[in-house]
Amino acid sequence: MIRFYSSTIGMTLLAVITCHAQEQNNKAEQEVNPSNSRELIRQWVQTERIISEEKTTWQVEKQQMQDLLEIYQQELKLLNEELNLAGSSADLIDENKEKLESGLAQYREAKQILRSSMASLVPRMQKLVGRFPAPLVEELGSDIDLIRSPQALDKPRDVLKSIIAILNAAGSFNRTLTLAEETRTLANGKKITVSVLYLGLCRAYYAADVGPLAGTGVPAATAATADTAATAAAGGWLWTEDGGIADQVRRTIAVHKKSAQPQLVELPVQLQTGEAGE
Repeated sequence: MIRFYSSTIGMTLLAVITCHAQEQNNKAEQEVNPSNSRELIRQWVQTERIISEEKTTWQVEKQQMQDLLEIYQQELKLLNEELNLAGSSADLIDENKEKLESGLAQYREAKQILRSSMASLVPRMQKLVGRFPAPLVEELGSDIDLIRSPQALDKPRDVLKSIIAILNAAGSFNRTLTLAEETRTLANGKKITVSVLYLGLCRAYYAADVGPLAGTGVPAATAATADTAATAAAGGWLWTEDGGIADQVRRTIAVHKKSAQPQLVELPVQLQTGEAGE
C-alpha cells in the first residue's frame, strides 16, 4: 500500500514538472522577438568594433613607446660615451695644464734673466748711441727712444729687439760711405746747409757748395780735448772748421756722387794718438 502511494506521488510530480517546463519554453518563445534580436546584434557589433579600435590604438601606442624607448637607450649610450670621453679629457687637460704651468715658469725665469742682462746692457747701449752721427740717430729714432726711456727694463724683449736693430744698422753704417745734408751755424748766427760725407763711424768731412766753409768731424769721445776749435753738434760729434780743405771735400763728394771722374784726393786724418797726417 505504501509503495503504490509513493509511485502515484512520483508520477504526479513528474507531470507537474513537465507541464511547468513546457510553460517556460512557451513563455521564452513569446519573449524572444525580432526587435530584441536586432538590438542584441547591434550591441554585439558595437562592442566588437570598440574592442578592435582599442586593440589598434594599443598597437600604435605600443610601437611609439618602443621607438621612444630605443631613442632613450641610444641617448643614454651616447651620454655614457660622452662621460667616458670627458673623463679621459680631464686627464689630458690636467696634463696640458701641468705643461703650461711648467712652460710659464720657464718663461718667467727666462724673462728675469733677460731683464738682468738688459740692466747691464742698456746703459752701455745708451752710451754707444751717444756717439752716433745725426743720420744714423735719425734712422734709429724709435729704437733709440726705447732704450733711453725709463721703462726700458719693463720691456726686455722689445729692448732686445731694438738693441739688435741698432747694432745691425751701426755695423752697416760703419762699412759704408754716407752722404748727408746738415745745417751749420756760422759765427754771425747765420745758418747754412753743408754736405757731409761720413767715413763709417770714425770720421766725416763737410763743405758748403761754394766758399771756404768746410771742416772735419769725429765722435765726441775721440776728439782731442785740447782742440778748442771743435764745436758740438747733433749726434754727439765734434766739428772742426778747416777752410783749406773745402775744394778737396767738394771733389771727394763729387766723386762719391759719380758726378766727377775718380781721382785721388788728399784729406787730413787725425789719429787717436793725436798725431796729424794727410
